[in-house]
Amino acid sequence: MNTDVAVATSRNASARPPDARVTFMGAQGGADYEATLTSQDPAALARTATELERQMRRVPEVANPRPSVAPTAPELVIRPRWSEAARLGVSTQSISEVARVATVGDIDANVPKLTDGERRIPIRLRLPEEARSDLERIKGLRLPAAGGGFTRLDAVADVYFQAGPARIDRLDRRRQQSVSAELNGVEMGAADKAVQALPIMRNLPPGVTRATTGELQFMQEMMANMAIAVGAGVAMIYAVLVLLFRSFFKPAVILSALPLAVGGAFLGLLAFGLSLSAPSLIGFLMLLGLAAKNSILLVEYAIEREREGQSQREALIEACRERARPIVMTSLAMAAGMLPTALALEKGAEFRQPMAVAVIGGLITSTILSLVLVPVVYEFVDDFENWLKPRLARLLTPREAPPPATSEDGH
Repeated sequence: MNTDVAVATSRNASARPPDARVTFMGAQGGADYEATLTSQDPAALARTATELERQMRRVPEVANPRPSVAPTAPELVIRPRWSEAARLGVSTQSISEVARVATVGDIDANVPKLTDGERRIPIRLRLPEEARSDLERIKGLRLPAAGGGFTRLDAVADVYFQAGPARIDRLDRRRQQSVSAELNGVEMGAADKAVQALPIMRNLPPGVTRATTGELQFMQEMMANMAIAVGAGVAMIYAVLVLLFRSFFKPAVILSALPLAVGGAFLGLLAFGLSLSAPSLIGFLMLLGLAAKNSILLVEYAIEREREGQSQREALIEACRERARPIVMTSLAMAAGMLPTALALEKGAEFRQPMAVAVIGGLITSTILSLVLVPVVYEFVDDFENWLKPRLARLLTPREAPPPATSEDGH
């Protein structure tokens, strides 16, 4: 059964039992899609996240939107009254220590230990469970005062229960709240585009901003790093070709075949219904060298024929005729070697399938079109280079000394 169909079937089945919350994790162990909002205003952030969750339920590209944190729950709030605390000589440290010990117990470093063989078990003391939920018992906690006596907690602080967040998450020192969802048979880019088109995302309240986290952040960083790698690879290929051909123009002819390979890789992914992922981007890097190899064979052969005295047109025609066979044979050998992976015939080949499909698609287009495009580009670039050389000759330092001038009498 297809993975998307299986997930959809399981999601529909799990929605039937009442009071059941079922989530499906992505390949990295987290949510498939996550929209994160940040703000310094907790109330505005909570309202915006709730509205975003409500609007995401109408987006067909995602399913089962839910907040990334648990819903609000009752919590005990203790707000000191500074004037009363100062009058009685009660510090905020005393209030926090008494409240912590009574409700959750003291920290492990301050509690006694029970030695059990090689184990040291901390002994934590706190109020019984029924007392921790009794507001009057908590208000009656005794606090040490400055005069040596004691006072009640409610004498120096307001104590009450209120709804609060189960967990507070921060991003760059700002409150953050996320809405997670599952991809409904689409890629992350399509889902993110649909979510960004929602009215709440186009008109965020003042002080609320969107942050990129999770799988979306990983994808953006991967694309940026891959763009740097491709740019550095093309620059290195150009530098090596300049040293090889001793020209700044001939390498441009060779690099003209790279767009043909990238276009074929995209067509291959589109034909197989595969997404642009890390393996497919690795396939793009492999195509840089494979596509440049075909152009090098053509350009180098044409240059050698021109040095032997053939015209430009004759050299290009002979280069295409003589180099077509090795170009096609090497491309077919590479494509045949990757064909089992492209068809996902091997066990666990689904991860490597986009890379093989991208390489095979790029090889097909670059092999067929390079025999047509590269000679045309070569002709234009070579004509431009021949036109430019005489005009730049005056700017170059002459390598030979000028002939000596002779006098009128021949001496």
